[in-house]
Amino acid sequence: MPNYGPKIATDGLLICIDAGNNKSNRTVGGTVLSNIANMGGSPSVINGTTSNGIVSIDGISQYISIGNSVTSTTLSPSVATFDIWFKPSSAVTSNRASSLISRGNYNNAGGFFIHLYTKTVANNSPTVAAFFSYSTTTSYSFNGTSEITLTNGFNNWYHVAVVADANITMYINGQYGTQVARNVSNIIYGNGTINTAGDTNIMVCSTLSYLPAYSDSNWNPYKGDFGMMNMWNRRLSAQEILENYNATKTRFGL
Repeated sequence: MPNYGPKIATDGLLICIDAGNNKSNRTVGGTVLSNIANMGGSPSVINGTTSNGIVSIDGISQYISIGNSVTSTTLSPSVATFDIWFKPSSAVTSNRASSLISRGNYNNAGGFFIHLYTKTVANNSPTVAAFFSYSTTTSYSFNGTSEITLTNGFNNWYHVAVVADANITMYINGQYGTQVARNVSNIIYGNGTINTAGDTNIMVCSTLSYLPAYSDSNWNPYKGDFGMMNMWNRRLSAQEILENYNATKTRFGL
């Protein structure tokens, strides 16, 4: 497997898990995806294994968890940028949601969530949106971006980046998609340490961070492939996001 190297912005990089980099995916067929940003953590594939350059997620019980040796303080900056490479499968149920990246609990500690929606599978038009919520024992607030359609449909690779600063701004394949003002500016997710007060580890390609393999009439576990996920403790510019996309897109056939 090639060692692609990050080839991305490294200033402020907290998490870099990359199934196409042998420094992160050290053992093909294993369960570990090392955080090559060198900020700690123990990312692992739950109920599954890595493949050569990707992680295939079965839509039943598999997901990626970034373990809590990355401290809650490290993972809770007031400003952050996330991105992910993923290929959603069309072999899913219509009108369900799953999470590409999530942490926290909507109801108990607040959270940050980048969701994938399957909509009507026959129409071949999945969508994505990003949400931020904050709650205490006496109040609850919530807001999110509008949904952006993934115009190439299912079974194709996409790069989604989300900047959380005064706003929540989403980019698709290096291009601006949508923006909404953040309704709470002091935190991104959780108001307690990880695994307390409803806070959680960061989950990647799951149902929800606090219910990672949950299914009902609205939610299903993510089904498809995972390539790479990053998190920075700063706002990346639109140019940096485009550069990150261009630096990695050839690996995914784009």
